Amino acid sequence: MATQISRRNAIQSLLAMAGGAAVYEGVRSVMNTPAFGGQSFNAGTLGQAHAALGNWVYLTPQKLGGGTHCCDMGTGKTLAWISYWNYGDTCPISHHLAAYPSPDPYKGFEFINSTQGGKNVMIYGLPTRIQSRGILDRYGQGNNIYRVYFDGQSMNLIENVAETTGMGLGVHTVIFPDGKGFAGADGQKDVCAFFDRPGLTEKTKVQMAFRGDWVPNNKNDLDKTWMEGGTLRLVRLSPATETGKFELEGTRGNKIDWEMVPMAEHLVWTGRLPGEDPRGLTGLDAVVHHPGNRYSALILRMPSAALIVDRTTWEPVCCLHNPEGSPGNLPIKKVSNSPDTWEVRFEDCKCVGHEAGFSPDGKNFTMMNNIQQNNMAVFDTSDADPRKWKKITWVKDPKWVGDYPSPFHLCFSMDGSKMFVSVLSPKPANSASVVVDTKTWQIIKKFENIGPDCQTMAVTYDGKYVLQIFSGFQRLSTGVFIYTQDTLEPVGYLPNFGGHHDCVIVPRDTRELLNSRCTTL
Repeated sequence: MATQISRRNAIQSLLAMAGGAAVYEGVRSVMNTPAFGGQSFNAGTLGQAHAALGNWVYLTPQKLGGGTHCCDMGTGKTLAWISYWNYGDTCPISHHLAAYPSPDPYKGFEFINSTQGGKNVMIYGLPTRIQSRGILDRYGQGNNIYRVYFDGQSMNLIENVAETTGMGLGVHTVIFPDGKGFAGADGQKDVCAFFDRPGLTEKTKVQMAFRGDWVPNNKNDLDKTWMEGGTLRLVRLSPATETGKFELEGTRGNKIDWEMVPMAEHLVWTGRLPGEDPRGLTGLDAVVHHPGNRYSALILRMPSAALIVDRTTWEPVCCLHNPEGSPGNLPIKKVSNSPDTWEVRFEDCKCVGHEAGFSPDGKNFTMMNNIQQNNMAVFDTSDADPRKWKKITWVKDPKWVGDYPSPFHLCFSMDGSKMFVSVLSPKPANSASVVVDTKTWQIIKKFENIGPDCQTMAVTYDGKYVLQIFSGFQRLSTGVFIYTQDTLEPVGYLPNFGGHHDCVIVPRDTRELLNSRCTTL
């Protein structure tokens, strides 16, 4: 084809043609909204459009689809896929994932994929008979941690870490900044663990594990269990002496019967999310790492806090408290040695929190405040001592009032000058993605009406594009919206299949890992 086309026009052409008339009309209707500047599509070819995106391997889990697939962005082909049903998991809710760096992801890479199961399948309103047929018993309880290797042709399950270690965690998985291990967590159990990275034929070991427990000041009124303050208790966990394994596979250790979906913390304090110990819930469902590779932040949703742990000593250092009007850095005190136990006192908890992350240069940390506040606390984390990290401002938007819309997930541009934030609205409303200037912490661009349930984002490591997935839950339209990292121009949509809930562009080295599922959620 003799006619040359620009990168953006090529991709727009791809997106118009790839899905036929229906996709074209859907994309055009969005692109012609005021938020998108009324741009239209131009002529081009599929090959040129994909090549313009670059040679990146894009990895996404399918949530209730029960598996994960990776796509070659440079050709538009699905390189490989895996379905955990084929390995005896009778209810694999493919949840979150993280990929280790690989010099050439097309030739091979390894990733970690958590899965849920059990009663989590019941929260989506599906007219399913899966529970009555007994499919949620031992092999459908979930909380598996799968190690998967792509060998250049197919995806291969090489280990179920939960089975090997007895540590079953079904939510976030996050790679260490040096690529030598990962952390996992589970907000139903309030448990997080740190794992090594063995060879492909070896088995994973747990380096350290903790459980969070909440001891409320008000022990009578469930709706005041967190708002009136209390004590966060962190306990070091140990495996059973007889087996060398933890006893946390499947649903063992669950405090609540299903996960708190986004902004569903209120279901706990209103008594609508039952379980063995909802009053003791902290919502410890994630860990993120400071890029300096020493400190990690344990993310606690119910008190909107992040407990900082030193991975060289495995000792907690301090606790960042995010709500506006609350102290920013709380002290932590060791209260027992058998087992090792630490406590943090909270005068109150003004709001709940959710996702969080460090900037790739390590100079800032941010975490969402949700429901009661709906903003993002920003900390200066440039000091070598976390006890001196200070809360400096909040990212706000006049529209972030009430329960929704709510800031949800975040990531940073490659140069660190921008923070990208997904903004969630409940169905049937579509969600958004906004851009924050990291010098002023002000929102400078909004992409609204993208699609239902905008969740995680990924950036291409050449600094060119942002990929915003939407519809991490089921039975809704789903895809990937793309815009540029530098000029913040909308590019268009790519199809994606299976109701994906997370996304990772496989990094090629540890530098790219700092903009991947390592420092942010």
